[in-house]
Amino acid sequence: MTCECSRAIFAFVRRHTSMAAAVFFLGGCYSYKPPPSAISGDTYTALSEKAHATLPTASGQLSLEKAREIALANNPGYLATRHSMAAATARFHQSLSAYLPTITASYNQTENMYTPQSQGGIGRDNGGHRWDQKTGLITGRWTIFNGLMRTMDMLAALHAKRGEEALNRDARRLLIKTVSIAYNNVLLSRENIRIVQADEVFNTQLRDEAKLKFDAGAVPLSDVLNFEIRVNNARTSLIAEKYNFFMARSVLAELMGFTNGIVPEDIFPPLKPGADQFSLNVGVYLDTALKNRPDLKAFRETVDAAKYHVYSRWGAFAPTVDVFGSWGYQRNADGYFGNFQYRPRTQDRSFNYGFEARWVLFSGGERIARLREAQAVLAQKQELLTEKWIGVVAEVRQAYADLKRRIEQVGIYKETLSYVTKNRSLVEESYKAGNTSITRLNEAQRDLVTADSDYVRAIIDLENSKANLAAAVGVDN
Repeated sequence: MTCECSRAIFAFVRRHTSMAAAVFFLGGCYSYKPPPSAISGDTYTALSEKAHATLPTASGQLSLEKAREIALANNPGYLATRHSMAAATARFHQSLSAYLPTITASYNQTENMYTPQSQGGIGRDNGGHRWDQKTGLITGRWTIFNGLMRTMDMLAALHAKRGEEALNRDARRLLIKTVSIAYNNVLLSRENIRIVQADEVFNTQLRDEAKLKFDAGAVPLSDVLNFEIRVNNARTSLIAEKYNFFMARSVLAELMGFTNGIVPEDIFPPLKPGADQFSLNVGVYLDTALKNRPDLKAFRETVDAAKYHVYSRWGAFAPTVDVFGSWGYQRNADGYFGNFQYRPRTQDRSFNYGFEARWVLFSGGERIARLREAQAVLAQKQELLTEKWIGVVAEVRQAYADLKRRIEQVGIYKETLSYVTKNRSLVEESYKAGNTSITRLNEAQRDLVTADSDYVRAIIDLENSKANLAAAVGVDN
């Protein structure tokens, strides 16, 4: 073992031995925030409002940042990774206990009575015999050397602990990304409702005007029916968009850990396109991702843990040396309870110590098989790390390219929307003046609805693309 490795081991032992000793002597329970009481019920309608985990009343507008904070505080999947991290930390502390001696206190009290059968013709026996023994001992055993197996196991547990910490950060990264996309989908659904409602209002107004003109004999009935059909089409689309709005809020509520399964519809701020600055080279994002991605860090930690498991398997071929000792007493008393005469009680104190060395020379090939298993697991972890590394690079490149095209598309859709809006106004004026057919007006209105929808979708896609790139790079805020 190198000097650097030795110093690292002793530093870890010094750092955590006091903590392990405190846990040993003080004890204590694992404390955590319990889940909402609603999950213990089997009837939803019987639950009170307080039993649910919901958005507090009078909470104001729900911004994206606030939605992320609530999700990080309530999402059970993310909280489960925190408990898994705590369990890994406890396993690491367990591994430190292997450096400390084991001390056991024992006490034993035994009473034996022997009653022989009656002897002689007069039915008289010769009395019974009673023998008591009381023993108290404090024994200890301390492993001095076991082929560095406990050291390797401790280092493997340490890297497993770090891996769980990385997975917790990765769960945070993915949760923030998912909440951002779900939040943006809520805004998209609400904007689609606005667009459909505007289409319904426009066609309703034209229908009412067409009815007046039809009554005056200025337009045919087909014009009235045309707008009636388009009003009904808008109403049908509105039903679908309201359902999409509900589903988007339900998905967001699930991510935020709300047991009632819904977020109120009137707490979301208006849609505002974010800044479109984008000047960094893809190489910067790749370097940042390879340095910051917590899931890649977790895979690296599993490889390191697997290496130390291999070293630990090699330690099984070395001898083991223990020291031991005990201190205590043994008190004996015996006599006959026929005449209640006891011999004097004696008290013997005992103290012993020594050492024991064991070296397994042959175990049927078990140690070799365990070593090969650990080596195969290490090779597997290395291949999985390679796969993850390649996947991170591909994910960053794809997210980078997607963001570039989204930025370009938003500019085009915005320009198109301005053109279509102006064109629809011109066609509407021309139709009302009797210079354009109703078919051309229908086309102009349809183009406006499509352009407005495309622009809103482009804004949301851009925001989602930003969230995807941030997650791919490993930024979780």
